[in-house]
Amino acid sequence: MPGHIGRQTVILLDAPLITGSYNKQVRDWDHAVPTEVRRVTVDATGSSETKNAGDQTVTTARLFMPPRAPQVTEWTRVRWQDRTWEVDGVPAVPEQVGPLSGQVVDLKEVAG
Repeated sequence: MPGHIGRQTVILLDAPLITGSYNKQVRDWDHAVPTEVRRVTVDATGSSETKNAGDQTVTTARLFMPPRAPQVTEWTRVRWQDRTWEVDGVPAVPEQVGPLSGQVVDLKEVAG
């Protein structure tokens, strides 16, 4: 973990559902609601690069939320260090671990 445990800040982005093409429900990321969360820890966990016709990098990180922070779902995006990250998988519910535990969320950024 980084030396600044619990001293980082992220922005959670929650997009409302709208009706898209063919009456399909889609997320409206242009009108996402930002929520600032302080006292988090983000730990970069890895990266990989694919060199093919379309070069691509995948970077992963783990977000440690403080207790009683807003709940992160698989539909939430996270802005950290001027980059927007996708939630990778379904985050666990923190209440299942204990009252002093915060949510642990895996993040992924795909570029290229």
